[in-house]
Amino acid sequence: MPFIDRDFINDLSQRVDIVDLINKRVPLKKAGKDYKACCPFHNEKTPSFTVAPDKQIYHCFGCGESGNAIDFVMNFDHLNFQEAVEAIASESGVSVVYDQKAKPVDPRLSRYRTLMRQVGDFYQAQLKHSVAKNKVITYAKQRGLSGEIAKRFELGFAPPGWNNLFEHFREDAQAVQDLVTMGLLVAKKDKKDEYYDRFRDRLMFPIHNAKGDVIAFGGRVLSNEDQPKYLNSPETPIFSKSRELYGLHHARKFSRSIDYMLVVEGYMDVVALHQAGVSQVVATLGTATTKEHLQILARTSAHIIFCFDGDRAGRDAAWKALNIALPVIKSGLTIKFLFLPDGEDPDSLVKKESTKAFEQRVAKATPLSQFLFDHVKAEVEFDTIEGKTAFLDKVMGFINQVNYDIYKQQLLEGVAQLVGQSVEQIQSLSRTDTRTEPTFVPDFIEPEEFDTPFFTDDMPPMEVEPIASQVSENQVSKNLMSRAISIVLNYPILVDETIEHRVRVIDNSEVLLELVRSAQMDESITQEALLEPFVQKPRVHQRLQQLCTLSPHLSEVQAKDELLNTLYSLEKYQKQAHIKSSIDQANTLDEQRRVMEGIAKGKQKKRD
Repeated sequence: MPFIDRDFINDLSQRVDIVDLINKRVPLKKAGKDYKACCPFHNEKTPSFTVAPDKQIYHCFGCGESGNAIDFVMNFDHLNFQEAVEAIASESGVSVVYDQKAKPVDPRLSRYRTLMRQVGDFYQAQLKHSVAKNKVITYAKQRGLSGEIAKRFELGFAPPGWNNLFEHFREDAQAVQDLVTMGLLVAKKDKKDEYYDRFRDRLMFPIHNAKGDVIAFGGRVLSNEDQPKYLNSPETPIFSKSRELYGLHHARKFSRSIDYMLVVEGYMDVVALHQAGVSQVVATLGTATTKEHLQILARTSAHIIFCFDGDRAGRDAAWKALNIALPVIKSGLTIKFLFLPDGEDPDSLVKKESTKAFEQRVAKATPLSQFLFDHVKAEVEFDTIEGKTAFLDKVMGFINQVNYDIYKQQLLEGVAQLVGQSVEQIQSLSRTDTRTEPTFVPDFIEPEEFDTPFFTDDMPPMEVEPIASQVSENQVSKNLMSRAISIVLNYPILVDETIEHRVRVIDNSEVLLELVRSAQMDESITQEALLEPFVQKPRVHQRLQQLCTLSPHLSEVQAKDELLNTLYSLEKYQKQAHIKSSIDQANTLDEQRRVMEGIAKGKQKKRD
């Protein structure tokens, strides 16, 4: 992903007419020198949303929402910062200026996305013109899908036969090779230049990223006797199941306000709920919910509701989601669980009960805390002393995963009420040794790509002075740099402009700076994506993989503190190294004295 030039970002709001930009989304009326409308971010009858063209800002006097053109598009269109900048530039006919020093984007990625769009067009055309289209149309009607909803989700058809897609692209050798990379064509064994289609005789669901690009496909069989029922594209350079959510693009596009995000299990559930008027819904892509999924969802809405079947498999899936959610919960984020009646899924239930009844179920979803307590209680004989002991032992292990202190305290109070003990007694069970021990990493491999490596054999304490007597000066800097890199690799969400500014001025920080830039561009970036720019530097890549393991595990708050402390120590050590270098370079006693006097004056000025 390219890094947008900062001067361009600062200038964009002034180059764009905020009134025209907002008026395309919310009809504005002139009111004196300003413009007004009912606020799109909360329900109101009297307009309190004001746009000031002279200041190029907006402000709602009802809910307090305010900002510039970029802020509005981020909030209204549910986009991240870079997506909003690119959207505004596109609407305004302005070319985005990217940082020329940043690593260029792999040109193949754009080619892949273009090809996937062409494949989507092919499948849609087959839905209309294939000689076998009647079977898929019959199936869609049986499932109650309208032509409008099929168009919204760009549904298609992979006709029967082994090589329909291959024959369509056969004359384009590059496209054929790219389709193999995308997992849509599979090479035949022992037959050169011969391939067969991965998807055959299936209803096709294009998978879009947050920007609306087609990046993969899912296909459902037309008969329940065929297996597997659902088949997804494999992982590719533009598609990672652990980071993508089916329907997220549509939820943002077709929901004017997102009060909650409902997470369901299948494509058809998402499509059916949209048709019923429930658009705030996404589905995972054949994988369990991941930390990356939750981070993406949390940026879209403060209320996340997992919807599962009420059977054992559904509850097991919900329990896995709870385990992922516990360390991620933060201030303002609410997570609940909705369990459906046996034999029902969202698709069937919304047709049977009506949209209103389904939304009432959503409103009554089970809070995470209740699901946690009920699940653990069901595993023990809670009415006995032994059962309560086992309950405490089990439940405290989960509560100690929570990094949000206020929520953790509330969970402890809930446990105290359940077992009839004081909060102080329960708190004593939750106390753990929180000392941060040094991280030990494998042996150092000197990379050829960098003059001053950041690799170390172990991590020393944060204070610089005691270390200097134990290890070489270069080793101190390497140790601290490794720690900073390890934290960024494990907690990219902590990175902001302040972090980047501090890293820029640290000597020999090229690797850390590139990681920081990547993390700042995409808050939900995975470790794999962070490491991708270094694949061509094998020794650096190997060392970064080693630093992906952070020990001990830190809460987000602890990680933030440690990252700031590490940067402070690096800055402090670098300053000391510069001072020492200045003294060493002084050729006479008088020159050394002047250097020392300058240092003393600097310290005094800082104290004053």
